[in-house]
Amino acid sequence: MGDKLTAFQCNTLAEARIPRYDGQLASGIGLDDERTEASHLARKDQSVVKKRTRGSDGRFVRLRNSMGKYPFTVLANQILEQTAPWYSESTQRERVRKFRRVHAILQELRTKGRISTTSPKNMNEADVVQFIGWCKEHLDNATSCKYLRFLGEVLQVAGNGAYANVKLERRHCLPRPTPKAIKTLTPDQKDRLLGGSWSLEDPFLDATVKAALHLYLYTGMRSSEVRLARLSDMDLEKQEIVVSSPKGKQRWASGDEAAPLMPGAEPMLLGYLQSRAVYLVQKGFDPNQTEPLFPYINKHGKVEYWNQQLWNKLKRYVEQASGVRFKWKDLRPTFGQYVKDIGAPIEIVSKALRHSCTRTTELWYARVRPESAFSQMRQLWEAAAANPKSAD
Repeated sequence: MGDKLTAFQCNTLAEARIPRYDGQLASGIGLDDERTEASHLARKDQSVVKKRTRGSDGRFVRLRNSMGKYPFTVLANQILEQTAPWYSESTQRERVRKFRRVHAILQELRTKGRISTTSPKNMNEADVVQFIGWCKEHLDNATSCKYLRFLGEVLQVAGNGAYANVKLERRHCLPRPTPKAIKTLTPDQKDRLLGGSWSLEDPFLDATVKAALHLYLYTGMRSSEVRLARLSDMDLEKQEIVVSSPKGKQRWASGDEAAPLMPGAEPMLLGYLQSRAVYLVQKGFDPNQTEPLFPYINKHGKVEYWNQQLWNKLKRYVEQASGVRFKWKDLRPTFGQYVKDIGAPIEIVSKALRHSCTRTTELWYARVRPESAFSQMRQLWEAAAANPKSAD
């Protein structure tokens, strides 16, 4: 056996749980860990006996389970491998974690005797109901819905209609996602990030991250959309920036849509472009021919885009310098909620965030605050009380 496992070999490795993702999105998708190879060889590929049957000579022969001892792992691997072209690498990692967690829940339920099997082909409706019950006991509604979708995906591939039947017959018992509180920065945190006296030791890193923060909080772009922005995307005269690396590119997004740049960000961005030009000239590059808006020069002296790991490291430097703890993804709803709070209709907020419908905007990014709604209601109530005839 070579150093690298093939997809078939990965799928036949039987582990007690789905192992940790190793970061390689190749054949087998990485659900199985190469550390299991030694134990696999030690077992000499002995699959679990499924049942006995009589051979042509009349004697009993043992039939081995082609999917091994843990068929959930095998089917999850197959799903991940088949759907790899559909999702980004970060989404694939998230799917690996969710499949692994669902498998662990099923094993816990099996150990406690609450379900009859963890095999996706043999699970029945009662087993699915027990899984739903566990989710209701330990998880919020939104997470429960996610785990149920992943379980249903595996059962569907296995040709098992138990989950579909439960959905059809007991719709009223299934958890439904409920809106969570939108995570945004407070006005004080926002002001400290944009106009505070903090700074990083490296002047160009300081200019880079401050320009990025202005783009996040003045456009509502996603973390990766700013990180992977190109120099040619930004048009300060039109006060727009083309989102060339959107979420869902080549699926539901074209990469040609623009995000509006709100007034007030231009001075910081112009200053950054000047710092960028000086920095790149010093490093021996032509600023106008360097594609990344936020260039990163690697150890080999080549210009590339910042990767997510280094971008997160840069954020930690900002947190230490500013004293504000935040996540990159919190800046998008901070923009959306601020625009809503100053009176923009939800349709305009949704358009600025490039959503296809306002429901997504209201669920995760911006909604009418209770105090604002109550204040408007009181004003209408008082106006109606002062002029009863107009109310009629």
